Amino acid sequence: MPEFHVRFVRIPRWQLVFGAGLVLALMAAFFLLAFGIFLFLLPALVLVGALAALFGGGREPVGRGRSGDRVIDGEYRIVERDRLEDGRDRSR
Repeated sequence: MPEFHVRFVRIPRWQLVFGAGLVLALMAAFFLLAFGIFLFLLPALVLVGALAALFGGGREPVGRGRSGDRVIDGEYRIVERDRLEDGRDRSR
């Protein structure tokens, strides 16, 4: 069995506070950057959405066709429970 050697290192409190402050400042900067980009792109996204709604064509959303009946076809095969439990049956 391998031996593990644990070594404890003492870090001064001011370094811990400085590191935590740096991490918080970077998180705030990234948040402000992302929020600024969102605010910059928001009017363009609203305009594109409005134009798509007005001039997007008369296509109906998927699943709302004229015929309400939809048939999903598939192939099925019966597998006995004992073959599944033994692990002998591996599906294609």
